[in-house]
Amino acid sequence: MTAIKKISLPIQLLIALFLGLVLGKFIPGADSFYNLLGTVFLNAITMVILPLIFPTVVVAVVQIFKKQAFGKILLKTFVYFFVVTTVIIFIYLAAGYYFKFGTSVQTNVDTQALKGIATKVDLWTFIANVVPTNVFKAFADNDLLAVIFFAIVLGLGLGAYGPQKSAPLLKLFDIWTKAIYKITDFIIKLSPIGIFGIIAHDINSVGSGKILSLINFIVGLYIGYLALAVIVFPIIALIFKVPYLQTFRSIQDLFSLAFFSGSSSVVLPKLLERLKQTGTSATITDFVVPLGYTFNLEGATVYLSIAVAFIANSYGVQINLVSLLTITLLLTFISKTIATVPSGAVVVLLATAAQLGLPKEGVALIFAVDFFANAGRTALNVLGNALAAKALDTQRQTKVAQAPLAAKIAKN
Repeated sequence: MTAIKKISLPIQLLIALFLGLVLGKFIPGADSFYNLLGTVFLNAITMVILPLIFPTVVVAVVQIFKKQAFGKILLKTFVYFFVVTTVIIFIYLAAGYYFKFGTSVQTNVDTQALKGIATKVDLWTFIANVVPTNVFKAFADNDLLAVIFFAIVLGLGLGAYGPQKSAPLLKLFDIWTKAIYKITDFIIKLSPIGIFGIIAHDINSVGSGKILSLINFIVGLYIGYLALAVIVFPIIALIFKVPYLQTFRSIQDLFSLAFFSGSSSVVLPKLLERLKQTGTSATITDFVVPLGYTFNLEGATVYLSIAVAFIANSYGVQINLVSLLTITLLLTFISKTIATVPSGAVVVLLATAAQLGLPKEGVALIFAVDFFANAGRTALNVLGNALAAKALDTQRQTKVAQAPLAAKIAKN
């Protein structure tokens, strides 16, 4: 007897979306139950964010600290990662907000109750508060950036103390992280139930217009993805003198595989091999690309920026220039934790929304179509890391080529 094939999570989410639309419309009397399902799901996701991100950041910093021989490469790599992702976030966030992406969505939410940061957060106060006065209070308040800062400091302290001496604590963190992964995996598996509840409640309370707006979100998102691939990446390649089209052609099969599988990890071994085959330094490739899988996710930054702008506009949250810079800094740092979390882009977006005072329901609604968003996001993450390796290796090759000439001039 042939076993029934298990329904994949994306299909389950689509089924949940359909059932939420139908039952929310025709059985409105169960709205309290729908709302309960959605609320429990959102609370469960929020529950695991800090317990998962804190130990993974600590361990990552300790691992980086041990690579002292790569000091210069590490510095250049991080400068590249942070400058590129910060600029992309600012451009897309500003464009998404000022072009009013998402304003066509109608909600009945009392926007006066939203803690929009437009008038309530000063940039310098925001930066100062990144350093927590009380670590335990930061955890209790779900202050993600303050917790990340403390995790980085603790990681540096453990690295300086000595990886061998701090091994017991790191082992505990490893066990803790794996346990939270299991919990998170379980929550994600139950996400169709939560999404069903959220959509059914939304249909009952705000109508179908908000749900239909998801089509606009996906279309706008892929316009943003396309702009990244055909405008932003070529400009970066031009700056670093990287043959962009040649680089893309060399990995286009891996790009397609990442797109259709929705997983960048699937192509990592072949990506490392392909870059070396096309002349990229093995040292640069083996160092930059794996690190980039955590710190250089341009596709994910585009997704986060457009999603935040979409939700802000949908709920009428006002954002001024200072607030735009504040959100950019927030997304820059928080986006570095995406790779540490299962379904990371959605979970990190939830964390970001909480920091900005945006409704979590808006994020959860977007999660219903995350399958479509994830395909382009993942493929662009792969392409962006291939470009990063080529760009950083081009600098090395330029110095190597200039060395004989410099020696000759000095000799004369």
